[in-house]
Amino acid sequence: MPETVQNVDASRLRPAVSATVADGVGELDRLDEQLIAQLVLRVHCARDQQLSRRAAGLPATTLAEETAMMRQYATRLGQPGVGIALAILALSRSAAHATGSAEVPL
Repeated sequence: MPETVQNVDASRLRPAVSATVADGVGELDRLDEQLIAQLVLRVHCARDQQLSRRAAGLPATTLAEETAMMRQYATRLGQPGVGIALAILALSRSAAHATGSAEVPL
């Protein structure tokens, strides 16, 4: 069974505090930037997949795939994970997708 957020030993994941302070950039700020970059990449991949599915005459997404994704987030992150999954799905379906734009609205 996957490890949940509540059971993670944060001290194993954290670099030395002095290195973070010396850089002048907070660890959380760097993590947020990495998360945003990964989310943008995921949204672009999802939109590309949806366009390919539509071009093949298939529905852009399936309820089963979206439900499986939400279950995965809920299993790993608990109930807040469902909200995160829903937000990711909403980004993937944004109005920019319908117009063919490659930009993720922020």
